Amino acid sequence: MSDLASKIALIQGRPALKVEQLATLFDSTMAANISVFDLDARLLYVNDLFARSFKRPPSELVGKTLYELYAESHIAQFRPYLERVLAGEAVTYERLSQVVDTTGVWYTVALTPWRDESGTVIGGAQVSMRVHEMKAALESLRVAQERLASHMNNSPLVAIELDAALNVSQCGVQAFDLIGIPPEQIVGRSLLQEMRDRGEQGEPLVDALQRLQSGAEVRNRVEVALSHVNGKTIYTEWFNSALTDANGRVSSIMSLVQDVTARTLADVQLRRFVTHDTLTGLHNRRGLTERLNQCIVHYRRADIPLALMFIDLDGFKQVNDLHGHGAGDELLCEVARRLLAVVRGADLVARIGGDEFVVLVERDATLDAVNTLGGRILRALEAPCGFTGGAARVGASIGVAMCPPGTADAVELMRSADSAMYQAKRAGKGRVVYANLSLAASARTT
Repeated sequence: MSDLASKIALIQGRPALKVEQLATLFDSTMAANISVFDLDARLLYVNDLFARSFKRPPSELVGKTLYELYAESHIAQFRPYLERVLAGEAVTYERLSQVVDTTGVWYTVALTPWRDESGTVIGGAQVSMRVHEMKAALESLRVAQERLASHMNNSPLVAIELDAALNVSQCGVQAFDLIGIPPEQIVGRSLLQEMRDRGEQGEPLVDALQRLQSGAEVRNRVEVALSHVNGKTIYTEWFNSALTDANGRVSSIMSLVQDVTARTLADVQLRRFVTHDTLTGLHNRRGLTERLNQCIVHYRRADIPLALMFIDLDGFKQVNDLHGHGAGDELLCEVARRLLAVVRGADLVARIGGDEFVVLVERDATLDAVNTLGGRILRALEAPCGFTGGAARVGASIGVAMCPPGTADAVELMRSADSAMYQAKRAGKGRVVYANLSLAASARTT
């Protein structure tokens, strides 16, 4: 029986045969390098796997010190741990070990003090397991994560990864440009809670993410306006996709967020150019028609009445002829300001061409309310309008078409209001005339 087996048998109080059987087990089946050494780091026992890493039989290694087997660079790695073990401390660490015919192999190493019956340290035991493949896989994963983070941080889009509970797990540095908050302040937080805390109106995004979370969709797109910490509104477009695990459950959501503020504002400006009069800033004919059609839909669904007031200036042609088109433009802008000052907040004012204006009454379109508004408009336009080089007094003739009793058709309402306006002019100007004479034969409200 070996000296080591005798010592182990003495310490454990077990028959030597069982210890030898244990040593045989270590030699033949354990997928770990095992060695026992004394206070001089001299090997007393090594199993076959330990010996094979040096391509030598165990008998050639027993009796040698660890310092004889390893290069100085490797000794420098393990010497501090060896000293701690021989001082009585159990140690676990990872190291790149020297292995013959390789560039090195990663092992996880556990060192345990070996004590005699009195508790005095007389050596140590070492168990190391090869973790090279796992280490390589972890290193590949680390490199992949670094590459992903680099791509995320260098992408023109903001990349945000959410876990299954919609907590932010990763976030590109561009998030700071988007909302003014460093990524590290929102990683680990609920994206939806972050938006609620900031008072964001993000219902479309909430709905989109929850559809992915529930599995109802695998990808979607949504536009959301966000508030930057500097007070500006940032318009964003989110491209969201759900990632699932092997069981088909959503494990994470990847969102690519694009700042579309410039595009959105350009669209708004283009939209305004299409629907608004460039001179006065009022709605133009197209903008009026769109709103009128919406009001007619509301009337048909909910029986909400409306009124259309067609306004034509009296005496505008003389201003153009005497003072030029520049003066005429100034006068039209002043008329627009006066109309906006007397109508109610829900009423729409439009200039549909030349000196023709329209007021769309969407709420409380009763005969009394329209009569009152018509009177305010006539009085507002009676006062002289100043312009560069002079001033002129212009009045207005107003034709009104109401629905009901008029037809719920935009073209017909415009035609009826226009016809009533000409009736007002023929009747002496400066008055309100209704298209349906059963409402009011002719109401002069000056």
